[in-house]
Amino acid sequence: MISLKSLIRNMKEAKITAPKKGVETPLDAKVQIPGYGVMTRKQLQGGIQRMLTETTKYVKKGQVENAYSILYKRSVLKGFLETEIKHSGK
Repeated sequence: MISLKSLIRNMKEAKITAPKKGVETPLDAKVQIPGYGVMTRKQLQGGIQRMLTETTKYVKKGQVENAYSILYKRSVLKGFLETEIKHSGK
């Protein structure tokens, strides 16, 4: 049986942090990415870095179509970047 105390603790852990102007969100806070889901800010930054590294590899190999699709056709990268800007406190 689930106790009320453990249910409240789980609800606090699942809390999504809202962006605040002028205040940077901690890296371990969970953030909502529109059209994608919920992850920590540190995971978000790693995802952005991974996508840009992948794009760089495609450009170096001369596969411009693949680089174009990552940058412009994937809405995930756009959502990641917009969320990171909102939570950076700027």
